[in-house]
Amino acid sequence: MNIEARIRPLDPADDEEVECVAARMQQTLIEVLGEQEGGQMYDMPWLLARVRWHLDPEQVIGEIFVAEQPEGDIVGHTIVRIDVDDEGAGIGLFSTVFVTPAARRGGVAGALIRRGEEWVQGHGLSRAATYTARNNAPLRRLFIAHGYTLTPMDEVFVMLSKALG
Repeated sequence: MNIEARIRPLDPADDEEVECVAARMQQTLIEVLGEQEGGQMYDMPWLLARVRWHLDPEQVIGEIFVAEQPEGDIVGHTIVRIDVDDEGAGIGLFSTVFVTPAARRGGVAGALIRRGEEWVQGHGLSRAATYTARNNAPLRRLFIAHGYTLTPMDEVFVMLSKALG
């Protein structure tokens, strides 16, 4: 089943879109870490500030892309930014990818990843990555399916990375 969705940048002037992404960042944490830990890790003011941080070019070079269905519903998002790896080389870092449960397995996450990779390449970088918990099997499978290689970091985290181009 393919879900029809247009991938576009989040509108930073639209408070509802900003709030939607912040709430779904929290939902991601709950899905990965559980209600207790994930739900209490960051409060909503912090999450809202984090979304806005990614949209402030004086703070970071980043972008938030949303997946919008024809009727206007946002069914997913990804946050990508310029960062550096452990060796100090520039990388495009996916800080989150989220798709609503009803839209999962419909190609939305793949479309968000491809759009993020285009953005990374557009900024002159040839490598993209994301970090996640070792137990986040759905995200690991998603990125591996899109050509990313898994590298263990420590007992808790792994890095998934891909050469672009």
